[in-house]
Amino acid sequence: MAIYLFIFYCLFFIILFIAPSYLTFKQTGIHPFRFTEEDTTINYVGKVYKIISAISFVTLLINALIPGLMQFLIPIEYLESELISWFGLFMIHLAFVLIFIAQRNMSNEWRIGIDDTNRVHLVTKGMFSISRNPIFLGVLVVFLGLFLIMPNIITAIILITGMVVIQTQVRLEEEFLENVLGVEYKVYRSKVRRWL
Repeated sequence: MAIYLFIFYCLFFIILFIAPSYLTFKQTGIHPFRFTEEDTTINYVGKVYKIISAISFVTLLINALIPGLMQFLIPIEYLESELISWFGLFMIHLAFVLIFIAQRNMSNEWRIGIDDTNRVHLVTKGMFSISRNPIFLGVLVVFLGLFLIMPNIITAIILITGMVVIQTQVRLEEEFLENVLGVEYKVYRSKVRRWL
């Protein structure tokens, strides 16, 4: 499972983040990656995402190629069970499907970060009619799934940090959308829950 998990993680990033960003850029000329080097909260969130992603990559690489080193990540032994691990695997695949569908719903509105230089169009169809943040929800499910598959201190830190930065970004994006879209966003927010 360890090698499969590493390959899945790589494909997850390529299919769900790199490919959609490239396609959006090709079709619109807009670079979807909106984090910059400015000293702002949203850009700090972007930096934390990069760190979490890198740590996740290294952890999965170690798990796949040098599993003996995983003992140094301080396993949480009472959570180590085949049933919990399989449930975590189910969760990350479910999250993949959820994010994939939500990205198709977003189409050319796909962004990573807050786009305050281009016209914003509110997406309310598909997954966005059920959740205001289906992609963030999917990412949270991935963090939880990885923790259940490999319960240790590092994956626990990734999960907790991920929850904090996603909650922060969601609130920043909601404030931005309310300022830009006004009543349109307020009506949408009143009808659709933040998560589910």
